[in-house]
Amino acid sequence: MILRGSGFRRLGPWWLVGATVVVGLVLFGLKEVRLGGEVIAGAFGAAALIRAVTSRHGAGGLAVRNKPLDVIMLLALGLGVLIASATVKLSV
Repeated sequence: MILRGSGFRRLGPWWLVGATVVVGLVLFGLKEVRLGGEVIAGAFGAAALIRAVTSRHGAGGLAVRNKPLDVIMLLALGLGVLIASATVKLSV
């Protein structure tokens, strides 16, 4: 399967963010809820940083809207995940 010329190359650093989110989800599955939430929040924070410092072409799949709105939304998602995972009641 040849991926050259397809849309996969245009996603750029999105793959790094996606892989980090998968690691966070695996941690969720291993019942490490707070650590998994911190990893996912960190992935969103890294995505916001990447989107803030790169051009629209360099950001690949992270460039959805205009730059300020993308950065604000990614930071808000990261903060929301961090707060949600920190407030989960872990004992039954």
